[in-house]
Amino acid sequence: MSQTLDVYNQKAEQFVDQYDSVTFESVHKSWQEYWPQSGYKILDIGAGSGRDSRWFVNQGCSVVAVEPCENLRQLGQKNSPSSIQWVGDYLPDFTSAEALSRQFDLILLSAVWMHIPVGLRPASLKVLAKLLNAQGKIIVTLRHGDFDDGREGYGVSMKEIENLARQVGLMICHQSGSDDVLQRNSVIWETVVLRQQN
Repeated sequence: MSQTLDVYNQKAEQFVDQYDSVTFESVHKSWQEYWPQSGYKILDIGAGSGRDSRWFVNQGCSVVAVEPCENLRQLGQKNSPSSIQWVGDYLPDFTSAEALSRQFDLILLSAVWMHIPVGLRPASLKVLAKLLNAQGKIIVTLRHGDFDDGREGYGVSMKEIENLARQVGLMICHQSGSDDVLQRNSVIWETVVLRQQN
């Protein structure tokens, strides 16, 4: 993870420009039926430039934005409304976020899961399940495609996340696939929506 954070810190401004070059609507249209309503409490993990957090605030939501990369977090905070609460933290050692002592209606992990080593994923999903309220949803985007810039990525699959979800009382209620909105031919995405089991 430290190697990946180094890349994000060194190229923070480039990543902000890249992330903000596309809209929330274009990136996240595959799970549009689950977009939040006004009043929702949102946890945006790997908030990056703050693009998605800003969109949530504009819909009338309250937002906690979690970003482990210090330079990205500073830029995101600078370019975002003060109503967004920024936290420097990372999975599964989510001590700062857990200390907020609240549960969320929607938890978003956009372009995050592939950075979490396979061995840390069970603990990560367990933490997220505890932060989700009874009717809440967890949105996870799964990147398929290697990195060529020094960032570390680990294999992802729908089957893996389905099995891990079951172990912590969650289940898949939606899944879909999409091309990369940044038009990288070597990258495709899957999106999975998780909720508590009945």
